[in-house]
Amino acid sequence: MNVISQYTHQFISSKGEYLIYCSRSNSFLKLTPELYAFLDRCKAQPDLLEELDTELMQVLKQHKIAVPQGHDDLYLLKRQFADDATDYDPTAIGLVIAPTSACNFRCGYCFEKHKPNVSMDDATIDQLVAFIKRHSGINNIDITWYGGEPLIAFDRLQQIYHIIQAIGIPIRDHGIITNGYLFDQKVIDFFKDKDLKSIQITLDGDQERHDCIRTPIGSSAGSYDIILANVERILHGLPSTTVAIRVNIDKDNMHTYEPLHRELTQRFNSDRLLVYPGFLRIDNQTGTALGCSAIDRPEADRFDFELMKKNISDGSIYPTLSHGGGCCATAINSYVVGPSGEFYKCWNDMGDPDRAIGHIGQEQLNNPELFYKYMVGSKWYHNSDCVKCFFLPICSSSCAYYRLRNKYEGGKYNLCQCMQKSDNLLIETLEYWLYNQKK
Repeated sequence: MNVISQYTHQFISSKGEYLIYCSRSNSFLKLTPELYAFLDRCKAQPDLLEELDTELMQVLKQHKIAVPQGHDDLYLLKRQFADDATDYDPTAIGLVIAPTSACNFRCGYCFEKHKPNVSMDDATIDQLVAFIKRHSGINNIDITWYGGEPLIAFDRLQQIYHIIQAIGIPIRDHGIITNGYLFDQKVIDFFKDKDLKSIQITLDGDQERHDCIRTPIGSSAGSYDIILANVERILHGLPSTTVAIRVNIDKDNMHTYEPLHRELTQRFNSDRLLVYPGFLRIDNQTGTALGCSAIDRPEADRFDFELMKKNISDGSIYPTLSHGGGCCATAINSYVVGPSGEFYKCWNDMGDPDRAIGHIGQEQLNNPELFYKYMVGSKWYHNSDCVKCFFLPICSSSCAYYRLRNKYEGGKYNLCQCMQKSDNLLIETLEYWLYNQKK
């Protein structure tokens, strides 16, 4: 017997057209009012589908609107398997390495601001090498430099890179997350032959706001001009590297994002420059939800949608099929390595001894409970809302860190990152695609 898939959504457009959307096929059909009402009844009475002629039934099957009974359950199992297969792939290792926890800025919202300033010593680097070698069967390694500000310990960064390179495991992906202030010509020269694929640099808004927040320690001068001058040198000196400028925004400065985006894209005029909004996650006083001036999920979704309509975002208004695993927190051989050799599953945890899952000098985990919570407990298929959600095939999943906060620590965070689910945006985005982008 055939049934209407749980991954369908019927709606009447603002132009009065009767539509059905299926997230499994990521497509939708225009219906007659009579067929629209009939398919709606078929959700509760699937036997009615037998009344449809063969040709129409074939179209519904082609778009996965009508599927054999149990087919949606099979999809759930296949999706779970595909995600787990990616997360549990033992052939690669991903390391987010913090050569230091020190930073040359003191941004008020930073989750690392109260953490001690420590840099890796030779003994810890030796332990890191041994840690990597213990992961047998590895075909490649991904490295992301992190901090603190990793370039404060640039000498250590270079040392670690050369030692890892000497192990002989190919470096597949190589990136750095930096505030950009110390990314001078010396740093550029080092990375020229290191296949650095990406650099993420953060601004805290336009120059006035950024310079108020990101003043170098021991100086009253701003950092905006120096960072952008460094971006210009990077784009010129590292022609194969993408520079992603994350612009931190909250309710107080979200109105300045569009002019800043225009300023940056016009100034650098490079297809290797990506400018995107970063929504500050500022907890309320109880640490259970976003508070104060933080932008909540529906506001962020609406903000993204309006940017995309104006073609000032690299995102896509129309949803895309999404498959395959999570992040460092859920990948079996991915770790955030702190400067003292402690390691974590999420960089939000770095510097908090209670959130470290082990030490690179020890073969046994000292916090296996947290490890398994990330690796297994945070999975979407343990969340009944996700399992039942018609949006699952085009969902990019949510943050494992906040999933754990909700599940185990009393958090009340809105985790749905499906832009189209917020405040009727599903209908708006599908209509926009149908009436504008598809022409």
